[in-house]
Amino acid sequence: MTLKLALRLVVAGLVLAAVLAAFGYRNATATPVVVRYRIAVEGLAAPLRIVQLSDEHLSYDMPPARVRAIVAQVNALAPDLVALTGDYVGGKVGRPPVGENLDDGIRPFAALRPRLGVFAVRGNHDNIFWSQQVIPRYGITYLNNRWADAGPIVVAGMDDYLSGHPDARVALAGVPTGKPVLMLMHNPDAWPQVPASVALTLAGHTHGGQIKLPLIGAPLTGSVNGQRFLYGLVVEGARRLIVSCGLGTTAIPIRFGTPPEIVEVTLYSVGRNSGTER
Repeated sequence: MTLKLALRLVVAGLVLAAVLAAFGYRNATATPVVVRYRIAVEGLAAPLRIVQLSDEHLSYDMPPARVRAIVAQVNALAPDLVALTGDYVGGKVGRPPVGENLDDGIRPFAALRPRLGVFAVRGNHDNIFWSQQVIPRYGITYLNNRWADAGPIVVAGMDDYLSGHPDARVALAGVPTGKPVLMLMHNPDAWPQVPASVALTLAGHTHGGQIKLPLIGAPLTGSVNGQRFLYGLVVEGARRLIVSCGLGTTAIPIRFGTPPEIVEVTLYSVGRNSGTER
């Protein structure tokens, strides 16, 4: 191979890498798609619409202005309840100019307007001390191995699997009978702890792999369970889990095959319309 040919190959490789990076960044910063599910549950008198937001990862690709636009998008859906499943800050390589302050990551969510409230757990990038200080400051119910009564349902939340001590038994201790229970967690690897008595669990963390390659799929899942809890609706026996691929990015601001998403779940009484909308 001549030096001239080698230089051409290097330049071609750099150009291709730049094009792929630009395309991946555009994917990562696109307006989130709304992914809809319908889940039948027992003990629910009327349908309930829940919106889940996960993995914000406040940074240069997710500045506060973009979070505010996402909040406006959620409010337009008129949800009954909003669930936040962690990683509000952090996760980028190096120290980006924004994304280190949990207040900045949570503040935009104060503008959410669901009629039953906003409920949150923390992720592995959210400091446990500051989460309990900051999250309630903005009118959000913070659930760390505990539950709260949200009217027609009970919302429980578990600590983070990687950086904390998730405990479903403690989170569900004393839950009243007769109401469906919604469990929130960041990392779906904690889901095996959750009993079948819980109507539905919502999680994030995996980003759906963030980068899915043709034929190969997602080489990195962020889960000790590999592909088992990578994305979407997971049904194992009587237990149901929805894993969101989230809003932001971790490590690098690139997405392929996993667009940013808002999850909308409609819970309805057993015996009515069934099915999952994707």
